[in-house]
Amino acid sequence: MVRDMMSGNESFQLAATARVSFLLSTENPPIDVVIQSGVVPHFVRFLIEQYGFQHKLYSVSALYAIGKGSLEQAVAVIKHGAIPMFIRLLCCSEECYQLKELVAAALGSLANQSPDFRDYVLQFGTLTPLLSLLDNHLEPPMLHEKITLLRACSNTLAIVCQGNPAPSFNQIRSALPILRRLIHLNPPVGVIGDVFEDACLCLSYLSNGSAEQIQALIDADVCARLVMLLGFSDGKIVEHVLRTVGNIFKGVDSQIQILINNGVFFCFNAILMHGSNSSVLGKTCSAIPTLTARGRNQMQVGIYYGFV
Repeated sequence: MVRDMMSGNESFQLAATARVSFLLSTENPPIDVVIQSGVVPHFVRFLIEQYGFQHKLYSVSALYAIGKGSLEQAVAVIKHGAIPMFIRLLCCSEECYQLKELVAAALGSLANQSPDFRDYVLQFGTLTPLLSLLDNHLEPPMLHEKITLLRACSNTLAIVCQGNPAPSFNQIRSALPILRRLIHLNPPVGVIGDVFEDACLCLSYLSNGSAEQIQALIDADVCARLVMLLGFSDGKIVEHVLRTVGNIFKGVDSQIQILINNGVFFCFNAILMHGSNSSVLGKTCSAIPTLTARGRNQMQVGIYYGFV
């Protein structure tokens, strides 16, 4: 297979790339063996324009599998220049959605390795094509036809928004308009629900910053939507929203007042009185003292709404 991949015969190259890609998709993929064979640079080489769709698809699939391995194995993907080639594929005008979906997932797997890998992935301008793909496919019928592509993009977006230390807010500020649209997806069930959950997860990460950062992220429309989502039946989404609300409680008074005006405390009361999800109950109980710790006035508000 290695000999065929290194040959000048494109048919041999394609067949060998497909076989190696299949090996890497098995339950215990021989990642180290593949890396040691020296074929990773050839996977990257097959991503250039002169090679066909199948060459690219099998090569991205193989690189994705390697990037999901250990940190040391993922280094082999990065050091041979895969990330710029991934970005080029995301930006190409051809409607090769299956390939773009796989590329988005591959970038997410690399960014998920460590904060340093995440920052390295972001340095190449990964957000721009990701956000463009999301923006161009959020309206019917594209929303439903390309939903798995949106899911891959939203999952990678959620990955690059998290980590300790957190990414620079300036690096991900451009994602805010798209996130505001994603949290209004309806109905938030199935794969659309997964995209929706990714957006809520992003907000929970990005709101965990300075008061200025929270103010840039959260507007009146977002506050109103967050309060509405507290009554949602999906426990994971409610947990993400509760984390975001708790972070807003650390921010500026004007945003807190918007939450109050939209009935956030009535939602808290409903959760405390009728909720059965222990994690949701715990996060609700954590959010309340974040507010009451701000001062006597906020403590009186808590008493007024019956939290005691």
